[in-house]
Amino acid sequence: MLSVAFAIALALQFLLVSIFALKVQKNRKASVKWEEKNISEWPYAEVILCLRGVDSTLTNLLSSLSRQNYKGQWQLSIVIDSQEDEAWKVVNDLITSFSYRQEINPSWSNVKIQPLRDKPKKGSRKCASLLQAFNELNQSSSLISIIDSDADISESWLQTLALGCCQKNVGAVSGNRWFIPRKNSLTGWTRAVWNAGAIVMMTILDIPWGGSLAVRREVIDHGLWTNLLEHSLCEDTSLIKPLREMKLKYFYSPNLLIVDRSDEISMSELSRWIARQILTARLHHHSWPIIMFHGLSTSFLLLIGLANNAWLSIFFYELGCIGLLVWIEIVAREGKVSSLQRWMLALFPGQLVNGWSTLKAMLSKKVEWRGIIYQVTLKPRGVEVLKAPASTFEGLASTDSDLSH
Repeated sequence: MLSVAFAIALALQFLLVSIFALKVQKNRKASVKWEEKNISEWPYAEVILCLRGVDSTLTNLLSSLSRQNYKGQWQLSIVIDSQEDEAWKVVNDLITSFSYRQEINPSWSNVKIQPLRDKPKKGSRKCASLLQAFNELNQSSSLISIIDSDADISESWLQTLALGCCQKNVGAVSGNRWFIPRKNSLTGWTRAVWNAGAIVMMTILDIPWGGSLAVRREVIDHGLWTNLLEHSLCEDTSLIKPLREMKLKYFYSPNLLIVDRSDEISMSELSRWIARQILTARLHHHSWPIIMFHGLSTSFLLLIGLANNAWLSIFFYELGCIGLLVWIEIVAREGKVSSLQRWMLALFPGQLVNGWSTLKAMLSKKVEWRGIIYQVTLKPRGVEVLKAPASTFEGLASTDSDLSH
């Protein structure tokens, strides 16, 4: 019976990866056709970056943003947790240096830097920062993009997002991330295993990734999404409901896959990180039962197999999963394969951590993000602040810093 169960599980996973491969191929072909079309007038774009603390990748991100080859005009809007946050000085110094160095001619037409003025009790700080930026959008902005500070983007990033959003009935476009640990740590590759499976589910179930996301201005002006953000943990997973109400589609762009090479993370930190990613689906996406089943089933089956010494069934099942991992990477990265040996070493830990993190997400009553502890609420679905670090500055100086060239 166990051998049959493993065979069925592998067949179901093969089906999911097949659907993923077909969808990615379809989207790639659509992107090629779009590039061949001539767009007479590119929308005025606004890129929003929300910061709390300084990631090691922040300098590279701002440098990449300054070199965007977008054919239209665009501005950069940065919301920082407070003027006491270490990001405040770093960002202002970097933006000023870009404006005055002759070898750099930033592609943006304007930069707006502002602190988060209100620290609401409901919803996450990131959602509060986004809502503040949304309330103060440039009147000319018709394309709104969101970027994470740890994203490693190409110079065509904004152009690719805009191209997708310019298509008929497309209301939002995003990419995704792919982990290739720089130092080949086991935890780094364990996260890579989890992420490979997550990309499959996110693509099939239309779950956007907020680390590299663009929406039409009317999605924000419609109001449903901003209402959801007032109590949401994250901005991306809750986006599908407003899009469907407006009869607009979400488009996953394979060309926007971002490689993340970080791997300085412990196994306990990794479990909490994955649980928080999965929790967003529990709170904000209608496909949560499917995601929950996908996260628990493999771990549960493996544990039963180990308890019953079903070593041969486990061996062939894991061998099949290695093949699926390689296939996912070939599809996602257009034929590239990073390390078969690393996939083999990290597969089993990745499967177990996925199950444990899914269980934690199911039962979570609180979650920590960037030093703030949030309490999970189910009516309405979202979070409220349970504990935040004390600060001597609470947004009293709310004068915005505008820099342009």
